[in-house]
Amino acid sequence: MKITRVELLAADLGRVYLFVKLHTDAGICGYGEPSCCGKERAVAGAVRDLEPYLLGADPFAIERLWNHMYRTVIWRGGPVLMAALSGVEHALWDIKGKALGLPVWELLGGRVRDRIKAYAWIHGDTPSSYADDAARRLAEGFRGVKFTPFEFTGLGYNLAHGRRVEARVEAVRRTIGDELDLALDGHGQLNPVNAMEMAKRVEPYGVLFYEEPVLPENTAAMAEIRRVARIPIATGERLFTRYAYRDLLVAGAVDIIQADVGNAGGILEVYKIAAMAEAFYVSMAPHNPWSPLSTAISLHLDSVIPNFLTQEIPTAGAPPERSRLICQEDLERPRDGYLEIPTGPGWGVDLNEDFIATVPWDPDRARPAPWLPSLADGGLVHT
Repeated sequence: MKITRVELLAADLGRVYLFVKLHTDAGICGYGEPSCCGKERAVAGAVRDLEPYLLGADPFAIERLWNHMYRTVIWRGGPVLMAALSGVEHALWDIKGKALGLPVWELLGGRVRDRIKAYAWIHGDTPSSYADDAARRLAEGFRGVKFTPFEFTGLGYNLAHGRRVEARVEAVRRTIGDELDLALDGHGQLNPVNAMEMAKRVEPYGVLFYEEPVLPENTAAMAEIRRVARIPIATGERLFTRYAYRDLLVAGAVDIIQADVGNAGGILEVYKIAAMAEAFYVSMAPHNPWSPLSTAISLHLDSVIPNFLTQEIPTAGAPPERSRLICQEDLERPRDGYLEIPTGPGWGVDLNEDFIATVPWDPDRARPAPWLPSLADGGLVHT
């Protein structure tokens, strides 16, 4: 079997979803999703740059092709290239699973669990609005929620801000009760000073993890937050390849890793990251704000890694027609907090190409100006 064509598919739902489709001379096609929000044109170009490595190649030689695409160029790594490489890698696994009549999780050693614990985002402003959204997610079948109770802040600590954060967290915990999961995401909006103060504020409310309390560029700062904060620290959505995670683990900077199958290097790379993390007693809660295809790929990963914690599901706040991007529209509907693992060959799901064709992406169309948050004095904020 040989790869004969590399095709890019894209859907514009107000947010752009980009997909890779690899064709073979056996008539088997594989799907993948390269994920790098806001860099779609660059990612599409990066996929095209990988095309010479793929045409005429054996799609079963996944490890060999991955290393050819990653290592035989001087300029390697970076979020754009790793997103493109991840999407291509997904499609190779999908082809292999379909050709062998097996789900990808079977090719990765078989499942260690039978269903996947998942959580949803909540949104709001006031304590009551966050609590109301949490109640909606529970009604949908989720048994865990995550949100950002923090505001964009300066370099110091503001007591009023801290009290507002605590009120929001307390309201959500009261709504969901003590048994369910509550995670917080700093989105890198804080710095070490106010991140540590916020940790003290939220500690009494049973936080599953405190995500990106500071920006991920400074591993030593993240390690200091973990040393001081008495709640689990999570990070990893902006990192890629096992090498970045190695540094994080060796520094003792994290309790939960949030690698993303769509930009960390693909499902096999994240599998390797999870195995490395397991040796440090670190668990995995994969990042996933993309399409339902990425959810399906993540579910295959979650089913085979022993140190899996919980899976992010981006249905809350997503474009209304996002579920139509794949043919299996019930994939992300939880039952009592859990999602079912796909059992069909490959990823066990198919892109809805007919629907995607009705919402084409025009890369030359002007996009809205980016949101540029700033402080009261006009200065930059973390993001």
